[in-house]
Amino acid sequence: EKVAAIANVFPIFFFLIAALVALTTMTRMVEEERVQIGTFKALGYTKGVIIAKYLIYCGLASLLGSIFGLFIGFKLIPIVIYNAYGVMFHLPYFIADFNTKIAILTSGLVILSTMTTTTIVCNQALKEKPATLMLPRVPKAGKRILLERIDFIWSKLSFNHKATARNLFRYKKHFFMTVTGIAGCTALLVTGFGL
Repeated sequence: EKVAAIANVFPIFFFLIAALVALTTMTRMVEEERVQIGTFKALGYTKGVIIAKYLIYCGLASLLGSIFGLFIGFKLIPIVIYNAYGVMFHLPYFIADFNTKIAILTSGLVILSTMTTTTIVCNQALKEKPATLMLPRVPKAGKRILLERIDFIWSKLSFNHKATARNLFRYKKHFFMTVTGIAGCTALLVTGFGL
């Protein structure tokens, strides 16, 4: 029952984290290649051609990651978990079957989520004019966060803690990645220990 409960929770958080990681990675990649995107756009390349470059990159990365993940998910992890339970219980011989239906479904969802996030990020960059894309992005104006207004807490924090708090609240993607990661770990621990 515990393993079944963990198996129900695992995929949801892995998909969420994979989508957030893809979003962050592709956002950084597009930001680093703003000049190149602006040059392509100024030379007359269509949005579709420019986006295709990034879709091919993330599509291949997702496909290779899926193949590697399928091997680990169907062969390595079940054997490790089965052997861990085998220490406590006398269990029959373990057969790790490859489930094609689940493999196609999960790989398709992962590839779809990464390609969707890549398309969204590229479309946001391509809304700008070529001349704007060729310039470095103007940094966001620094605003005070809510925690800074609570003086008795803010004054006690070290510089590193203040910088961390500012980054979490200023950059929403980083905030959601942190919250999702911690929620996933907590859910897995609670499910695993039956609390």
